[in-house]
Amino acid sequence: MSSIHASSALPIAQALLTQTATIARRFLPPRVARLHVPALTPGPGEFAKDASFCAIELLDGSFGLSYILLGDTLDAFIRRYAGSSDARLAGADPLQLAQGFASTDAVARALALAAINALTDSIWRQVGYTPPAARNSLGDVQLLANDHLGMIGFFPPLVRQVQALGARLTVLELDEAMVRRQRERFPGVHVTLDRGELRACNKVVGTSTMLLNDTLDAMLAAAPAAQAFAVIGPSAGLWPDALFARGVSLLGGTRITDGAQFSDAMAAGTSWSTAATKFAIARGDWPGWERLLA
Repeated sequence: MSSIHASSALPIAQALLTQTATIARRFLPPRVARLHVPALTPGPGEFAKDASFCAIELLDGSFGLSYILLGDTLDAFIRRYAGSSDARLAGADPLQLAQGFASTDAVARALALAAINALTDSIWRQVGYTPPAARNSLGDVQLLANDHLGMIGFFPPLVRQVQALGARLTVLELDEAMVRRQRERFPGVHVTLDRGELRACNKVVGTSTMLLNDTLDAMLAAAPAAQAFAVIGPSAGLWPDALFARGVSLLGGTRITDGAQFSDAMAAGTSWSTAATKFAIARGDWPGWERLLA
């Protein structure tokens, strides 16, 4: 058993930090080049989801994204970092930033996840690993008409796809106001606060914010019948070993492929989607971090 799989009994934050530190002893991490913060005033054509993330860029051109709309994280993030120079955090040690993932401070956790993702991207670039391109918006989860999909977090485009297919859908939200809002927008969709309703779902797709609010283990436990459990979103750009060891079957993340275009879009408050690609790693296809680095 590898040290990373052995750490799967640890809290997810500690498992990820243990792996990150282990790998960093073999590959010297580059320092932070910039912290990218979304523009306070969205520009023309801005997509809300693209304005919901910060990014850490390392000196070797690697990037890591993190969601900052969880709770009051955005307001706290803006108070702490908006209006500072483009050199904010320049020269910082990403490993040190990553330690914030074990913190209860929401901003520190968001920055830490961005740092972990950037460190992952850096190593993947160094060893020449390119994760498989995602084939659909569900993190490569293949849906059939007789499936019952559990959706943790609301994805309006995906809701429409599921409805068009005729599959059953249960949407789980953690905020009562969001439940009311989504029920008004989609009156035919079952939206609930009760995670126990995931028990009936044979497939589950959840956002990578489960890493930020530390609910991944609880959601996995709430869906014992799930034949597929995908964690997807721009924040899911990290080593998948600790997640796969816990029962996640698919990891769907985002990699920045055009740093200059991404930087310009973030500064202007416009969509950066064309500066990125989506990937999907299936548990059965993942060689494991030790083999990949061998």
